[in-house]
Amino acid sequence: MATISKISELTPHRNDWTIRVMVLKKWSEMVDGGGDILRFLLVDDYGGKIPAIVGPGTNLYAHFDDVMHENKWKIITGFNVEFSPPGFRFAVNEQTIILTGETDLHNDLIGYLENVGELTVVTDQSFTLSNDKKTNRVTFTIKDLEEEVLECKAYGALAFQLYDKWWKHGTTETFITMSDWVVYMDRRTNEIKIKDAGGISRFEFNAPYQDVYDFSSAYFHDSDGSSVEIIENLSP
Repeated sequence: MATISKISELTPHRNDWTIRVMVLKKWSEMVDGGGDILRFLLVDDYGGKIPAIVGPGTNLYAHFDDVMHENKWKIITGFNVEFSPPGFRFAVNEQTIILTGETDLHNDLIGYLENVGELTVVTDQSFTLSNDKKTNRVTFTIKDLEEEVLECKAYGALAFQLYDKWWKHGTTETFITMSDWVVYMDRRTNEIKIKDAGGISRFEFNAPYQDVYDFSSAYFHDSDGSSVEIIENLSP
């Protein structure tokens, strides 16, 4: 598991940082020449603050607007750090985080488990010393409250556990809670997908939580009709 750094430790000389932050503020600004730019103010567990901005790229604005919300915590990796331009230095920080197509967000999610594919063996991309190491992988799909289908992938022991538990469940209606999973945009298809975070991701079927009961009621249209997020975000 990567070491989580403080905001005060960030510098522009690396791009392998991992931070845990809460979104204090999110807003959109018009830019010269037309269009909008999405900005955030982030704070970590130590009170350090830093602005963040969504970099250019197809559908990046919509992606980060969908998955980053005020007062929600995220573990973020794969971002760039740059010095803030003159006139845009605030939050007692002279640097800005740039969120890109390479940026991954760790999320806590609930979804209706629609299907689990076969357990397969693939090359372990996390093992960089050679390309000979293999690992288990399972692909599964979940549905949100608007019947949108999201593709998810789990690797290693987590893949085996999920596959085994799914088939023992049989045809039981299954709602899955997923803790510390990565939501990312597939650059080839511009689709939002989900993958495990390499050792820290967890899941549970039909967990006895109020959030799951609320999601189940909304999914089967047994709720009072109040609006519910498409995918419930359970971050603290």
